[in-house]
Amino acid sequence: MIRLPVLAATLALLAGPAFAQDTGPLGDKVGQFVGSGEGELSAEITHLQNDVYAISITTTVPMENDIPGCGGGINGEMIMDETGGNFFVENEDYEANSTSPLTNERYCEIGVNFDEDGFLNLEERSGCISYHGASCGFSGQLISVNAIN
Repeated sequence: MIRLPVLAATLALLAGPAFAQDTGPLGDKVGQFVGSGEGELSAEITHLQNDVYAISITTTVPMENDIPGCGGGINGEMIMDETGGNFFVENEDYEANSTSPLTNERYCEIGVNFDEDGFLNLEERSGCISYHGASCGFSGQLISVNAIN
């Protein structure tokens, strides 16, 4: 009878490290972030392996006084160090000779940087309009939800 509690305790101790979140080189700079810019922004950064991270960014501008809002999102993988990196996602509708801002940029590019105060700063650089519409964007400053709680 004593074997069952000993076995359960052993399994719990061995499983403990499996429940810890792997943060990689970024340490506590992974997780969920919220903030604002051209609208309400949110981002989630998850460590995949070595210096490769998954990132998901959303933006929302609510409808106000019959003025249409907008929203959108983008996700993918990027290489990051402790200060951040550049996030590129290829635009599916890219046309090399197009004059339309919806199709003439090969990539959506967003600068992702952590400042010395712990904020996550997003800077939309080019080619992202098809991911969020014309009335909002991915630029802004976000803070970790862990810092809020």
